[in-house]
Amino acid sequence: MQKVVVAQATNENILIPLRERAEVVVISNNDTSALLAACADAECLQVGTWIKITEEFLAGCPRLKVISRTGVGVDNVDVEAASRRGILVLNTPQANTLSVAEHTMALILALVKQLMVLDAHTRAGDFEIRRKNLPMDLDGKTLGLIGFGSIGRLSAQKANAAFGMRILAYDPFVTQAEPYVHLAADYSEVVVNSDFVSIHLPLLPETRNLFDAAMIAQMKRGAFLINTSRGGIVDEQALCAALESGALGGAALDVFESEPPKPDSPLMRAPNLIMTPHAAALTKECVLRVAQTAAEGIADYLDGKRPRFIYNAKALGL
Repeated sequence: MQKVVVAQATNENILIPLRERAEVVVISNNDTSALLAACADAECLQVGTWIKITEEFLAGCPRLKVISRTGVGVDNVDVEAASRRGILVLNTPQANTLSVAEHTMALILALVKQLMVLDAHTRAGDFEIRRKNLPMDLDGKTLGLIGFGSIGRLSAQKANAAFGMRILAYDPFVTQAEPYVHLAADYSEVVVNSDFVSIHLPLLPETRNLFDAAMIAQMKRGAFLINTSRGGIVDEQALCAALESGALGGAALDVFESEPPKPDSPLMRAPNLIMTPHAAALTKECVLRVAQTAAEGIADYLDGKRPRFIYNAKALGL
C-alpha cells in the first residue's frame, strides 16, 4: 500500500480521502527525526513551513514522488534537488489569496490610522495623543504593488473599491490589468510614486534584498512599506535605518529574514513598525483551504491524475 506522510496536525475530514487511498502517517509535533523515519518508505509528503526539505533530507526518502506544500512559497523545499529526483513539488497558489490580501489591508489600515500608537498611549493615560499624532485617510492615496499575482491583484481590488486608493503595480510577467490599475515600467516607478508599497513576490536570487538601502531611499519621504510575501526580500538593517531616520513613515512585516526574529534584532527596537508572526494565511478558514488543496494534489497523484498545481512542472518537462 502506498504511504503518505502529513507533517503537521490536520483536520481529520481532510485526511479521509487520503486514508481511503493510502496509509497515512501524521507527524504533528515538529519532530524532525520522526519525520525522517516516517518518510523513509513514503511516496508522498504533505508539508508546511517548519521543516526544510534539503537534498540531504531527500536522500533519506528514496521512494518519495510527491511533496505537497501547504502554501504558495516553496522556499523551504530544495526544488532543484527534488526535480533531479523526479519528485513533483506541489503548492497551493490560490488557497491563501483572500486571507493574505485581507491581512495586507489590515496592516495598511493599522499603519495609516496609527492604531498601535493610539492604543498604547490611551492605555498609558495619554488621551491627548488624539491631537498630537494625527492619522491619515486612505482615499486618494497611491498603493504601489511590487508583484501582481493573485494576492497583489486582490489587494488592489479591495484597496480601490473599499478605500478609493489609486493603484500602481509592477510585475515583469503581467501585461494586462483592470482599468483602475496603472502598470508601471519597473520597480522604481512604483516606489517613487507610491504612498504605500506592498510586496507580493517570491523569494528568488533576483528578489533577495531587492528592497535594500538604495531601493528604500527612492520611496517618498513618509511612505509606508508592507511585506506579506517572504522574508529576505527586505534588507531589515536598511529598513530599520529608514524608520529611525524618519525617511519612512512606518512599515509592517509579516515575514522575516530569520523566523522568528532574533531577540537582539534591530526590528525589535525600530519605531513605527508593526510585526505579525508570518500569520497572514493562518486564518481559521485558510488553514483548512490550504490543507485541503495540498491533500487534493496528493489524491490526484494517487489516482493517476495530473495534480492541478505542479510548481516544478517545467523542470520535469511536464
